[in-house]
Amino acid sequence: MNDFFIHKWEQLISLWRGDGEDNIEVSGDNGETERMLREQFEVRQAIRGLEHWSFDVEQGWRKVRPRSLRLRLVRLSKYAAMLVVIFSLTYYFVRPGDEKKKSEMAQSDRIEPGKLQAELQLATGERLVLDVHQVLHKQENNGIEIVNDTANGKVYYRTVGAAVGDSMKFNTLVVPKGGEYSMELPDGTVVWINSESSLRFPETFARECREVYLKGEAYFEVKKDKDKPFHVYTESGDVRVLGTSFNVSAYPGNKSWQTTLVEGAVMIVRGQEKVLMKPNEQYEIDERTGVGVLKRVSPELYTSWRDGKFYFKAYTFEELVERLERWYDFKMFYMNENIKSRRFSGVVNKHQPLQEMLKFLEMTSDVRFSVKGNVVTASLDINKEN
Repeated sequence: MNDFFIHKWEQLISLWRGDGEDNIEVSGDNGETERMLREQFEVRQAIRGLEHWSFDVEQGWRKVRPRSLRLRLVRLSKYAAMLVVIFSLTYYFVRPGDEKKKSEMAQSDRIEPGKLQAELQLATGERLVLDVHQVLHKQENNGIEIVNDTANGKVYYRTVGAAVGDSMKFNTLVVPKGGEYSMELPDGTVVWINSESSLRFPETFARECREVYLKGEAYFEVKKDKDKPFHVYTESGDVRVLGTSFNVSAYPGNKSWQTTLVEGAVMIVRGQEKVLMKPNEQYEIDERTGVGVLKRVSPELYTSWRDGKFYFKAYTFEELVERLERWYDFKMFYMNENIKSRRFSGVVNKHQPLQEMLKFLEMTSDVRFSVKGNVVTASLDINKEN
């Protein structure tokens, strides 16, 4: 990282923490500049450790007045923020044409990021394709209205008037590898469903409770209703709530099951065991031993996928790849098994092609990649091996 880059970062940090010059000014669109400032500091936080830095965003922004800083930020955004901590990675911006190393990857095979896509399987057996190109406005005879919002990748499943849907008949929203989608349920609850996941829900909720069944990962914003608690059922545990925001990761075959609470309160139920969670807590079950642990976490590490990013904090390469394979829909092949234990930390823009991330992994470690179709092969650079 060169002196110019470091100097600019320190200027911004000084401004954000409130100990810098009050006369620093920017020009142009304040909204766009503020967005850039926020993005730059997300990257900086990832580099220095998410818990190590704390910035008052609103206070910092009030200290910025329009004139010239935006031009500096535009230039600054051309640099990639990068720091190695046991082969750690932070990636957000890339300066066009700045190739510090020659990549060994085949450039002819380009793996694109995932996209908004899903399939709604109705209790009637009908299957509705959902994506940004499929306009859908379906009125069911039993008072169910289904509307696909193509602009936002969101499907609305609503009851109209005196709906006569059956609480014992279930629909399923299925999101494949390389996809994601969101849904608004009849009660107003909104669910963001991650890649290779499915949500099963009734035509109408029963009078006494609201029940859904999850495989994979989803983020919930539950509509509060004290008379009808909301239940999320998974193979390893159940989550009971009244009104709150939380993330559940329950992929079959994963080493762990996790519920991360953002706000409100939820209760985890496993047989006779009940665990009440508070905001910024996570309950994790080791699927190999069955042992559950309640701990404090930074929720953004586990919910950032909903906002177009992946945060990694001391992830093993195998854990990192597990997430990326679902989103980019590729398969990783290891030439050396010990590659799996390499650790990485950072923030990744999930809407960039996979090759962009692989380039930075190569620059910050001794791992090399080759791409053929949708198969990526990872090997060790013998010139860097100890």
